[in-house]
Amino acid sequence: MDEDDGRDLTSLDSLEEKKTDTFYNITFNDIDHAIYSANENVEFHKDRNKIRKAEDYRNLGNESFKKGFLESAIDYYTKAIKVYPHNHEFYTNRALCYKKQNKWDLVESDVRQALNLEENSVKAHYYLGQALLNLGDPVEGMKKLRKAKCLSEHYKVPYIEEIDNEILKAKKAIWESQDIQFNNTLNSFYTFISELIEREKSENRMELEEYGERIQQLELFRNYITKSKEKHIPPYLCCKISMCLMRDPVISSSGLTYERKLLETHLLCNGEYDPITREVCKMSDLVSNYHIKEAVEDFLEKNPWAFDDYYTV
Repeated sequence: MDEDDGRDLTSLDSLEEKKTDTFYNITFNDIDHAIYSANENVEFHKDRNKIRKAEDYRNLGNESFKKGFLESAIDYYTKAIKVYPHNHEFYTNRALCYKKQNKWDLVESDVRQALNLEENSVKAHYYLGQALLNLGDPVEGMKKLRKAKCLSEHYKVPYIEEIDNEILKAKKAIWESQDIQFNNTLNSFYTFISELIEREKSENRMELEEYGERIQQLELFRNYITKSKEKHIPPYLCCKISMCLMRDPVISSSGLTYERKLLETHLLCNGEYDPITREVCKMSDLVSNYHIKEAVEDFLEKNPWAFDDYYTV
């Protein structure tokens, strides 16, 4: 054996010794970490498989929903939830089906679960607001709808206008509830005063002339309250075509204000002329009337009962 071979063998022996030393330097913590990582990797693959399977069920649910098969869609969304219950969208998907069926208690249950998983879900707050409104709690419903409105402006969702409509519905429901309470109180007060006047007269503690004056005063009071509650919408806030409160008012070249969508439809279908003045009017002539828009919003804020006269697409 020559010297070179000897040096090579010596180098190999040294390498083996280094390997051996490295091997024995592995600690129990290293082993535990390796086992934990392996188990975690297995769980990750299991979750990924569950997520994939749940998404398949969700897609089938979406297809059923598009075709109008609500019960089938609900069944698929339920299967998705059972496979992987950690995705809030599965709950809002199923809630939408229940919403279509007017099963508001089930809508509430699903979207509350969705909010437990994702507190900033716009749809969950929106659907919960609708559910509470339809379950007879417009005050709490309003809170959830306002939350949905706030989040929708941040996330730029495409159904902000729908949320606005629901907020107006909630305001109207609150107003109606308060109006009923006011009428009940007023009727009770009127009955009390009437009976008091009649008792005073029957017990001869009131002259006939005074009795007549008191009855007349009471009727004047009642008529004043009734008149003050009359519902009147200023004509300038209404579209000249639909006669509804305008959502997106625009000024034509003739100076009249219309609901944008209705005037654009008229120009496309009937020709480029103002529907009232018959003057030439082109699509490019339309200008948003922000003053009227603000006036309509202010009017609705003060008169929630007028929501039924608000133009909706």
